[in-house]
Formats: sequence, C-alpha cells, structure tokens
Amino acid sequence: MCARLGAQDGGLLEGPSLQKLLETVLAVRPGGQVFLTPSLGPHWGHRIEDRGGRPVVLPDEDPHGLESLRAALDGAGPGVQMWLDLGGPAAPGNDPEALDAILGLAAALPDPPLVVLLRDDAAARVRTHRLAVDRPGQVLLLRETAGGRAYALGRPGLVAELAAAAGWNPDPAPWAPLAPGRAGAPLLVLDVDGVLIDPGRALVETVAATLAELAPEVAWNDGEFQALKRTGGFNNDFRLTAVVLALVEQGERQGFAAAWARSPHLENRVLELEASCTPVVRKHYAVLRRLLRPIVTRGQLEAFPGELAIFTGRPPQEQVAVSEVLGFALPMVGDSAPHLRKPRPEGLIQLADAFRAGRITFVGDSCDDADALRLARSLRPDLDWSFGAVGPDRAMIAQAQDLQGATLADLLAQMESGDRP
Repeated sequence: MCARLGAQDGGLLEGPSLQKLLETVLAVRPGGQVFLTPSLGPHWGHRIEDRGGRPVVLPDEDPHGLESLRAALDGAGPGVQMWLDLGGPAAPGNDPEALDAILGLAAALPDPPLVVLLRDDAAARVRTHRLAVDRPGQVLLLRETAGGRAYALGRPGLVAELAAAAGWNPDPAPWAPLAPGRAGAPLLVLDVDGVLIDPGRALVETVAATLAELAPEVAWNDGEFQALKRTGGFNNDFRLTAVVLALVEQGERQGFAAAWARSPHLENRVLELEASCTPVVRKHYAVLRRLLRPIVTRGQLEAFPGELAIFTGRPPQEQVAVSEVLGFALPMVGDSAPHLRKPRPEGLIQLADAFRAGRITFVGDSCDDADALRLARSLRPDLDWSFGAVGPDRAMIAQAQDLQGATLADLLAQMESGDRP
C-alpha cells in the first residue's frame, strides 16, 4: 500500500482491500469508541474489537438522525470515530441534507471525531469526493474498486497521518500541486498522447519491440495495435501488451481484438503479466521517446479563459517526461490506481472537485476518453460536461453534441469563437 499525496484539496491512500484500510484507520486512534450505523455492526463490530476499538452501534429507530448522534457522542472521550454506511436505501448518503447536517455536527464538536464514509454509495457517489476533501473536520471516504482493491480519499494531512500510522512512506505526488482555482471557472482537461503530444510511432514501436522480445512467435503489426486500441480498455500500453501475451499463452497468434472479446476469464492473468512486462515496455519506450513531439504551445493553451489539467492513461511517474516534451507542466491525474484508469470517470470527477469547476471540457482521441466523459456526466449531472474529439478517429468516437477538430488547436479556436455545444 502507498500514500498518494500532492493535490491541494485531496490525497489518496491505496490498499489491497477495504479491510486493510479500515485496520489502518483504527490504528490512528487505537482503543477509541467507534460509532457505527446499524448496517455496519454485524460485519465490522468484531473486527473493531480485534483491533482494540470499542464499537457502539447507533439506535435502530433513528440511526442517522442528529438527536441519536448528539446523545451518542455526548461525553465521549478522545479518539472517537464515526463510521457511516452510504449504501442502501436508508443510507444518509441518499439524503444530502441529512448527511450535511451529520458532518456539520461532527465538525462542530470540541474534539471532532474521525468520520469514515463507507461503501460505493450509489446515489451519493456524485458527492462523496467533495464531501471527503471540501468539508471542515476530519472526513475520509473509503471505497472499493472494481478489482477488489480499495482507496481512501481525504485531505492530504489526514491521509499522511494514516500512512504514518501504518509506517508507510508516501510516494511522490502523482500530479503537480493544484492551484487554488477560481470557483466556477471553466476547466479544460486534456489527454496527453494524440492531444498534447504527437507520439509519432513511439507507442506503436514500443509495443512491437516488447512483443518481439517476449513473444517472438507472434506476427505483430500496426493493424493489430489499432484494432485493440479501438475496442476500448487499452488506454495504457502495459495492459495492451499484457493482454496480447495472455492471448498468446492461450494459443492465439492473430486477430487479438476479437480474441480478447471472447476471453474475459483471462483478466487475472493479464494483471500478473502486466506487472512482469512493464519493465520491458519501459525499457523500449525509453529509447523511442525521442520520437515524441508537442502538438500545442503554452501560449495557445494560455488563451483558454479558465483552468487547465491533464487526465492521462500514462502512470504518474511519467509526469516529468511529459513536461520535458511539452516544455511546461500542468496538474496531472495519471493511471496510478484501478479507479483512475480510463474509461472510469473518477479522474475527471476528482479534477472537477479539486478545481471546484462547474463547467468541464475533456479533450481526447479515443473511445476510452469519450466513455470516461460520458460516465462522469452521468455521475455528476449537476456539472456542465463537454467532450472534444480530436485525431484520426474523431468521427468514430464523437456524438452529435461533441466538439470535433483535427487537433487541439482547432478545438481551442472553436471554443474561443463560442462554437461550443
């Protein structure tokens, strides 16, 4: 597990499971009382006791009401925690006013308790990122990802406290510190390859060289590469290479896009191979990155009347390399965890919350980019989302309401002229 710090408004703590993260939360304040909403009592009560805590299940008759909480917290000693279940039809997350009131009560106490918001919360999902980083007091959101892993989101100081309690050394920040931002200012989020940077043949040749080393029996070609990219789910080339290797182990030698559609059972093997083939991909990419060229200038971007950020399938470690090619740096959310891998929308939502943006345009060149924007729109309908499609596949991935342009410069010109859907 590792702490992910660096965003002004929020830090991330990643873990292999929700259980491990909750054990870390308990380690911050060992032996204290932990007030639980009733749905959490049967599953988590004994686990809290095992870790030296004292579980207190709130009354069934009004588990999320302020009077119950006031009574429960009255006279409670230091080190108190409050775990709220955001899932289920009666959860506080489905009543925004009630949840806001609960958090306000907790923050107003002389010794504010640590409030832990649990579960992937259905209707409350559109608000939980902001609840975790934009409220007074001490609030953590713990959420499970699709792959069974988990992460905690909260203010950087609180996340650092968790990391210290477990004896972890925080990793370097996965994105540049975010500027405070002008509340409500438009936000332009940009993909890297094909939008900010022309990779030339660097990515194609990197995958080809890796497969030539690891699976020389495969007759790999550019058509196979493009076909996989267009199926979606291949926004980073570590995963693309691992999928090909998994299919080769299964006896496939060509037609990998179609073969992958028939092979969802290989996902666990892909994860294993991704870890082992990543160093080889990086080795070949280090040689071929000289082919990268910037597509836009800083001056062109500065003409945009709002905030700028990056959401990319590249890992955070490549932020410096991206900045070197561009000649300048932008705040960046990269592929550092499963929930930040496109087409999942959490990276876009995290940036929207961090910048307090009400209007967001995301520019990309792949179906994964387009899908991430549309999922973000469905999860946060309170925000104004737009997608801009660029590159050779723009007509394939764009919908009627989307912007289209051959390059980012073309889209910037359209936006400056007011030609926006």
